Amino acid sequence: MRRDTRDTRDVLVLRRDLGPFGAPLPPGRRWALQPMAPLVRPLTCTVAAATTQRVASLTFDDGPDPAHTPALLDVLAERGVPATFFVLATAARAHPALIRRIVEDGHEVALHGWDHRRLSGLPTAEAVALVAAARDEVERLAGVPVRLFRPAYGAHTPAQLRGWARLGLDVVLWSGWAEDWRHDEESAVAARALAALTPGGILLLHDVRADPETAGPDEELPRFDRADVLRRVLDGAPDYTFRTAGDLLAAYPRIRAVLRDLMG
Repeated sequence: MRRDTRDTRDVLVLRRDLGPFGAPLPPGRRWALQPMAPLVRPLTCTVAAATTQRVASLTFDDGPDPAHTPALLDVLAERGVPATFFVLATAARAHPALIRRIVEDGHEVALHGWDHRRLSGLPTAEAVALVAAARDEVERLAGVPVRLFRPAYGAHTPAQLRGWARLGLDVVLWSGWAEDWRHDEESAVAARALAALTPGGILLLHDVRADPETAGPDEELPRFDRADVLRRVLDGAPDYTFRTAGDLLAAYPRIRAVLRDLMG
């Protein structure tokens, strides 16, 4: 039997060693926890690919959404760029034609949950069962297998990680974000996205904000043009090649992080 050696090449780090999500540090191995890999690896989530090549993944959470997803898909089609859509089962059920279009356009469908609740506060068995049901629903609507999972807010417990792994799901979070859950000018959101883009990076973007009820009293909900932001990001990174998250992680070793701030 051929032995899969990819895990021995993974880079295991602490969350603090990645730098801010808005301006992550370049990839490197100097903070690696490799000596403790057998103990640490079950506590980690994938956050990026370990490469210095200018290749990255664009990922979109919380959709599909009829107000924004079609325009995002149009821009991606115009530029010939593949992306990964971490969808909610409730949104997919409400907009099945958009799920079908994501697949037909050659993008990757991944799972963000049944809805946008924080799973880390649920008992393990309940959180695992809810994710299993969500995956089944998204696979039914998309007509393709769903392999990647990103829990809402990235929140998880070690026991939940083990349960989701037993479902065959690969928990993939992000290396950088654009803070596109709050309103700002398109140029400012795109600038934050570009500042968060690094070789091997997995960039967190959103089709829509799925939890407007959680906005603070001084927080303005986003009204900007998300497709325009995407165009600006692609224009600002002409030397990058973008791949789906699944393809990126299949091609390179992974950077896996212990994200203690997201546990519990």
